Amino acid sequence: MKSLFTEHEILAGAVLLLFFLSLLCQITTGFLYQNMIKETYNMSSTENKMLKVCKLKFTNCYELHEKVANVPVFVDKFLYGIKFGPFSARSLQHLSGQFLLLAVFLAGAGACRAIIEEKTVGEISSYYILSFIMLYAYFSISAAVDIKGKKEVLKTNLIDYLENNISARIPQSKKEQERLDELERNTEKKQAEITDFTAHRTKEEKKKLEPEEAEELEGLLLEFVYHS
Repeated sequence: MKSLFTEHEILAGAVLLLFFLSLLCQITTGFLYQNMIKETYNMSSTENKMLKVCKLKFTNCYELHEKVANVPVFVDKFLYGIKFGPFSARSLQHLSGQFLLLAVFLAGAGACRAIIEEKTVGEISSYYILSFIMLYAYFSISAAVDIKGKKEVLKTNLIDYLENNISARIPQSKKEQERLDELERNTEKKQAEITDFTAHRTKEEKKKLEPEEAEELEGLLLEFVYHS
């Protein structure tokens, strides 16, 4: 095993780099799902952009069609679109497997080269041992990360929230908004009636004579009667 890292540094470095990239993709995907699962427990005030987009799309779809016929399908479509930077979660999973296969392939190529060069059994077996160690570590970490399990939990939480919270709240919000609109219309109508009444009363008061004018008119009438 030591000769692998001392005599074939480039090959060993490439194998290890690909192996660590495969683990990084696995861990990143698991962290992404775990963070979203945590946010689903407080969806009403979540800061996760993807979950906000999910809520917005669902609300728009619900208001447009007055319901969402198949919420699990809607959630599946959302899960397919989850991204980490430019890469989707599914792409990261596939890259993880591809990096591992490429690392094992390079290790196998190194073993074939050692056989052709008639190296010792120990030198040849070091490539196989390295491959076994990488495969064991990869599947152990994959089991610990449990991407499939996290994805199922995320899906369940989203379906529960969309069906039992948003679907029930949107109709209630519409009714409340309709009541508020009706109350606002009634208030505006009453305000308009009060304004019209005030304007009419002001107009009537303006038609009344002032005290001086009334006295002058009364005097003219008396004088007219006297001369008559």
